[in-house]
Amino acid sequence: MSSSEDRPARPKIAVVLSSGGIKPLAAIPLFEFLDEADIPVDLLVGCSGGSIMSALRGSGYDSDKILELIGKVAHRSLFSSVDFRALLGMAKLPFGRFNTRTGLIRPRKLKLALHEMFGDRRVEDLYPKTVIQATDIQTGEGVIIEAGLLRDAVYASSAVFPLLPPIEVNGRWLGDGYYTSSLPVLEAVKRDIDVIIAVIFHDPLDHRADSYTACLSNYYTIQGDAITRFQLALSINLHHHEIIIIKVPFATPINMWDVHHIPRIIETGRAVVEQQKSEILLAIQSFSPPSSVTGV
Repeated sequence: MSSSEDRPARPKIAVVLSSGGIKPLAAIPLFEFLDEADIPVDLLVGCSGGSIMSALRGSGYDSDKILELIGKVAHRSLFSSVDFRALLGMAKLPFGRFNTRTGLIRPRKLKLALHEMFGDRRVEDLYPKTVIQATDIQTGEGVIIEAGLLRDAVYASSAVFPLLPPIEVNGRWLGDGYYTSSLPVLEAVKRDIDVIIAVIFHDPLDHRADSYTACLSNYYTIQGDAITRFQLALSINLHHHEIIIIKVPFATPINMWDVHHIPRIIETGRAVVEQQKSEILLAIQSFSPPSSVTGV
């Protein structure tokens, strides 16, 4: 038998953060608003750049500490160590090697930065509960990480091909969660969350792209948009209460190492959140537990 007593009077709330490099820092004003309004969050779900922000929040860092850490570790040199053997392998030149466990960038500096941010914290110890979206590159399946070293989980979720190599976690080779769910809102639906706040950090297409990186970024944007539209439509169809979609648009592309854009990122997020506050409050206030039902 189940009844409304199985569920708290208040709604269960999740914040889902999409991929987006450094742009998920735009979620800081959202968390500040939730704190000021005394709105508890029961679940954080993050993908790629969104996994970093979710992990920082789940680690208990406040806004100032998050900005301090990102400003300290997020810089271009993280991605400056080129694996020349992989580069030669990509061109099928002598002495080159490129395979499913290779990336064009050696990840040592990035892994050290993640260690500095998260140390030996484990995903299962975060509060609120935090889960991270990755992709099994051998099976093509989406993988939700909810246990293990946080730094490895965040790296896996952010390991975008062909720049970064995948990482082995619990016997599976994992890469960027972007490939299977750039906005993993379905995970919150599956966990019976009542109010889901889904935040999309969106770069425009660069119609003047004149480099490999810029062109690749355009293709990633197209792919991510298509996956997000499909999964959002399915989530809305399956969900029982409210999914609030917050789209944070940026006028120009922003790279992971563009820390000089952080003030603009924060202000962009603040302006969007200001417009959504009433919708968030209404979704929470309009929630009522389901009527008592009898089941087997």
